[in-house]
Amino acid sequence: MGARHTRLAAALAAAWEAEVVSARRMTALAERMGDARVRARLMVLAAFCRAHASRLLARLAALGRGPLPVPPEDIELGADTVLELRREGAFARVSATRYESTAELARQQADLSSAWVCELNRTEEQDRARELLALAEGALAGISMDAAAAAPADS
Repeated sequence: MGARHTRLAAALAAAWEAEVVSARRMTALAERMGDARVRARLMVLAAFCRAHASRLLARLAALGRGPLPVPPEDIELGADTVLELRREGAFARVSATRYESTAELARQQADLSSAWVCELNRTEEQDRARELLALAEGALAGISMDAAAAAPADS
């Protein structure tokens, strides 16, 4: 296996690890949410991350690569849920960019299946980033609206 092929496998393995960690982070964030709709949406986004990881694992198996990195079992989240939503949204943007460069590397190596997986994951990561940032803004707006409602009115 050439050095370029090894680079592709390493990039796919790193993306797999990141998706597993993101799925765990999304699940932990969902468990914090009081609003059932937001909780359900975060669980759906976690399922997308698991689907991304599954696709990547299939490509790695097709390339005959392994073992994979071992992601941490316990995920530490800060106390500020809005900040954690923003962080995960920013991470999803970075992941989308990484998928774009990995897809290009796969195309250079004529591995169109890996390129397709990366492009699909990239598109879904862009959507996940937008949704997480919107959820963070909605949560922030909800907090400020609740605070305004609780403040006594000036007479």
